[in-house]
Amino acid sequence: MDIEIKDLHEKKISDILDRGIKWNLPLLEKNASVQSVLSILTARDHIWVVEEKKSKKVVGVITEYDILRLLAPARLPKYVFGKKYGVSIEYGTAKKAEDVMCKQVIKCSPDEKIGDVLSRMVNAGLRRLPVIENDEIVGEITAHYIIQILLGKR
Repeated sequence: MDIEIKDLHEKKISDILDRGIKWNLPLLEKNASVQSVLSILTARDHIWVVEEKKSKKVVGVITEYDILRLLAPARLPKYVFGKKYGVSIEYGTAKKAEDVMCKQVIKCSPDEKIGDVLSRMVNAGLRRLPVIENDEIVGEITAHYIIQILLGKR
């Protein structure tokens, strides 16, 4: 390995986040159609859902797993304490990105240590986190990106 793992753990996210590159982040506004979501997921495995593209404020994330629930045979919507629970394309309960997205997004900041962020990813069972600065997404940290750093390919 080109970089020692202990050294990597002590670095800050900002030390490895290449701000010189144009991040091709999969972003979609929360009011975008499910059709737009499916279109992006033909090439990507996740989408960061933003309030609006101008602000880049992350309000949710959609992964392939979220879409599998939509594509599976429909389940009747359930009601929990009077609120509808569950979404389905077949029943028409999923029309926009915000209907499908996970709203509890675990984030990181450029000032955090990589070791802390990796621990958070492992504990939450995630492969990616958005890097948030001034309430806007500025990049993402993924397992794949960290492996590339370790091998000196970034």
